[in-house]
Amino acid sequence: MSISTQQLQDAAKIFFLLLNRRIVLTNDPILSPYFEEDGVRDALKVLAEESRTRIIQTTDRIHLVARPEGSIFATSFTQFKKKYSDVENKKYFYLINLIVFVFLAEIDIPSSSNLRWEHAGVSYFLLEKNLNQLLHEWNKENKETEGKFSEAYGLAVTDMADIWSSMAVDSDHETADERIMVTKKTHIGLIHMAMRLLRDEGLVFIVEDEKRVIPKMELFERIEEGYHQQARYEEMRVLIMSTLNAGGEPIA
Repeated sequence: MSISTQQLQDAAKIFFLLLNRRIVLTNDPILSPYFEEDGVRDALKVLAEESRTRIIQTTDRIHLVARPEGSIFATSFTQFKKKYSDVENKKYFYLINLIVFVFLAEIDIPSSSNLRWEHAGVSYFLLEKNLNQLLHEWNKENKETEGKFSEAYGLAVTDMADIWSSMAVDSDHETADERIMVTKKTHIGLIHMAMRLLRDEGLVFIVEDEKRVIPKMELFERIEEGYHQQARYEEMRVLIMSTLNAGGEPIA
């Protein structure tokens, strides 16, 4: 593999553009060397491998995503806490990640059915209902198996269920512009915090006055070309959907 200095420079420009934007349209002029020269593609591949990131190419966009383990760009609890200072422990961090998983499982359906989510979106209250059911059922099974369920799936079930059951569903506080409170104190506030993480990555729209989130095509691309390649994602998706499809009573 022979890479010239110019090709390395072009690859670096593309890599840092992707690092800044996360997603770049394929018709962006800065990507021209990527499509025209093998050396640029090879150099970009090396940069991605060394930083434990991955390049995902679709028809219209190129994504840069952190790999599940070992990436220097993966969001740690410490980084998350700097942005949301009221989330003082990892229990809330786990719960926020579960909320994201529940949302992804809800929209991860055959592409022929994606149209309804692109237009109608997903209600925060549907996500809240699903979280109620999941944590009720998982906590029940975890108790019955004396913690083996939590061990088997690597989930802090008891911690998440305890926190969730201690929180109010929503806040009575309404601001003049009808914006949702980003808070760890209510179910809706925590769901909003989780959805903002996806919005900041350019993957969803949030309709705040309707408490609804609409997935963008970029998210469907990320699911299809990225998440479906990860064993942990598939394991969690199957577990979530099998629990929800089985029914059950929500947390009181």
